[in-house]
Parts: sequence; structure tokens; C-alpha cells
Amino acid sequence: MKRAPRPKLHLVTGKGGVGKSSFTAALALQAAKRGRHVLAIELGEPSGLAGLLGVRPQRHGVPEPVRPGLSLAYFDGEAALGEYLLRRLPFRERMRAVFEHPLYRAFVGAGPGVADLMVIGKVRDELLGLATGKPQWDVLVVDAGASGHALQMLGMPAATASTFTAGLAHREARRVAAMLADPERTAVHVVALPERMPLVEAAETVERLRALGLPVGRLVVNQCRPPAPPGAEAAVARLAAVDRRPDDVRLARVARRTLAWVRAQEEGIAMLEQRVALAAERLPRLVTAAFGRAQVEALTAALAVESSP
Repeated sequence: MKRAPRPKLHLVTGKGGVGKSSFTAALALQAAKRGRHVLAIELGEPSGLAGLLGVRPQRHGVPEPVRPGLSLAYFDGEAALGEYLLRRLPFRERMRAVFEHPLYRAFVGAGPGVADLMVIGKVRDELLGLATGKPQWDVLVVDAGASGHALQMLGMPAATASTFTAGLAHREARRVAAMLADPERTAVHVVALPERMPLVEAAETVERLRALGLPVGRLVVNQCRPPAPPGAEAAVARLAAVDRRPDDVRLARVARRTLAWVRAQEEGIAMLEQRVALAAERLPRLVTAAFGRAQVEALTAALAVESSP
């Protein structure tokens, strides 16, 4: 008998402001349209992803339906730690009082690595369906946040497993680390803008992921301008060389600026691809006053079908 495919985990990261949440929402929506049962996850309080998908989950870890086949949840590190302790320690009612104490919150706040470890462990539990006895989702898509914090969070399980050489902490961390390192199970996607600093940070993020032994998925450059048509450079040069009316001069100036942006974009993407030996997938620049569900739908249509989850 043919075995059902294992649930897949997709994590999305990149420099702040590059459109991670937009790509996360588009990736989740694309998977749902292809018949997958998808859970999109926002880490921390509902914000960007919730706004893009048009729903706002009210409780940590409780999915809110977005459309058929797609739900959204948010996972909070402090709440995930509380869940973990309640499952594994006795005296549950007394533990609930501990969670409300200011010293407990101070402990969690002083050691963010604890919350990071718990929240990525909560993602693993959801992927494997440990709370219900069987997986509920075909695909999990996680907005993992800015690359610096995401790398710290994704590296925490392996670091914890090596720090604690035995016991419960070692076993749990080792299981989570194994899931994250499994390319058949997990992919970490890196998003950038076609500008120098985001492209450099994307290259560094890919290199760090590889150093951590984590599987790199798609390399996405968001808000790309379309390539200039053949002969555009020569046409603009001719236009600028002729003494014309003020409107023509302004037109030539705008055209030169646009071509310069396109050249810088292509040079930057070429640098990124050469440095990390990966082909970048381009998403279009959407000129819009507001960014919401309609724009996510447009990005979903632009995603490469062959590399969809």
C-alpha cells in the first residue's frame, strides 16, 4: 500500500521589510489551492500575516480558518513553554499559578533562547500531530521573522542538544534539530529585495543556514522590476542627446533613472546567485497604495508552479 506523504515544514526568513510575510502568505495560499491542508503560522502576536490573510487568531496555538484548506495560527514562546511544562510536570494547578508570577515572566524574558526553543518545538509538535495523535496538516508555512532572530531560533535545538549530553532536554532538542535538518521534511526560504543590503544579508543568511546544516529552499527576490526591452538603452540615449521640449527632457531623465535601477537590480541578483550558487526566483513589484489579500493573490499567481509546496 502506498504511504501517505509526510507533512512538510516551510520556514520563511530575510532582512526586515523585504516582504517575508507576503511571501509566506502567498506560499500558503498556493499550497492550499493545490489541494493541500495548510497551516500558516505567525510567531509572536498576530500582525503582518494576520493582516494579509484577513483573519486574527484570538488564542495561542488555535487555528483560525482563512479559506478552504488554509488556516492561520500564532505561536507565542512564553505560552509554548507553559504548555510544555504542563504536559511533563506534575501538580498542574500549582504550575498555572507559577506561570502568572512576575518572576516566571522575568525568567522567560531574560533567556529568549528558552522561548525560541519552545516555540520551534511547538511547530514540530504541530507538524507531527503529537497533541492529537496524528498529523492534521499536509503543509506548515511559518513566518520565521527577520534573519538574525530566525537563525538564532533555528540553531537553538542543535546547540541545546550538544550542551545537554543526556536527559529530557537533550532528547527533545535532538528530535527538533533532526526535523529541521531533514531536507525531506523541512525547507528554509530566504527572501530579499533587489537592493544591495538586503541582497548581501540574503547571501549571508544562506551561508549561515548551510553552516548550521539546515536545508535551504527557495531564494526569492521580491519587488523586482521587469527587464528593459531590447534597444531601450540606445533609445534613451538618443532621446537625451536631442534638445527637446521640457516634457521630453523630464521623460529622458525618468527613463535613465529607471534603467539605472534595472541595471543595479540585475547586477545585485547576479552577485547573489554567484555567491550562493543558487538561482533566484523573482517576484514582481506591485505598485499599490495598500497591500492585502488581492496583492497576495497576485504574488501567488507569480510563484513558480514547479517549486510549489
